[in-house]
Amino acid sequence: MVKTKVVTDLTLKLWLSAGAVDRGIGDGLTFVAAAASARAGKASWVLRYRFAGVTKEKVLGRYPDIPLKEARELARQDRAKVQQGIDIAVEKRQAKLMARRKRPCLALRHLWYRRYIVPAYDLPERVESMFIRYVDPIIGHLQIDEVCADHIDDLLLRTVKAGAPTVANDLLRYLGRMFDFAIRRNWRQTNPTTGFSQVDAGGPETPRRRWLDHKQLAELATAMRTTPNFGRVNELSVWLLLAL
Repeated sequence: MVKTKVVTDLTLKLWLSAGAVDRGIGDGLTFVAAAASARAGKASWVLRYRFAGVTKEKVLGRYPDIPLKEARELARQDRAKVQQGIDIAVEKRQAKLMARRKRPCLALRHLWYRRYIVPAYDLPERVESMFIRYVDPIIGHLQIDEVCADHIDDLLLRTVKAGAPTVANDLLRYLGRMFDFAIRRNWRQTNPTTGFSQVDAGGPETPRRRWLDHKQLAELATAMRTTPNFGRVNELSVWLLLAL
């Protein structure tokens, strides 16, 4: 009869000292480490199993954060789930997804802002200031999947009431894009701004008829050139708008 070698914590340390490792502990529990991780004394606990005839695996955690005894218990619990017809790898992905959806809306705003606003706008802080003043106090603390149409309606009405109808129109566009981003990340199933239009925000924007005299044009030219971060492109754009 072949005697099975008993795996202990000392065994794990010896495996790591020898370099990269991929060793089975028993019943699908596997001790895995790349060469760099092994040199640092770290590894991963992986449970390999079969579900519906397909070989799969689930990472249980890191060693030495999870010791051998605890890893065996985690593997035992997951094997019991597999026997009950639960695909534990899918279950783990769904749990991660639900955790993301439970994060505050403020976290979504920060990520969307850094990815889409900062690279595309000369003065992205203007967009951020609108959110800080009008959006964050109403939905910033809510979970990403918790925001509904009532919240959008409330913040638009409050923005208009504060005397900023054009800001309300801008916010409706920005919020629509932000929640579209959340849908692409699978953090939401629907966009709470769907169905809202400019009429529900600040209303149609009509240009005012006025002109600048020579003194005001001179003041404008000076202001554009001395305002930090205004930029040459914006300055030329203003002159083109005035000229055309």
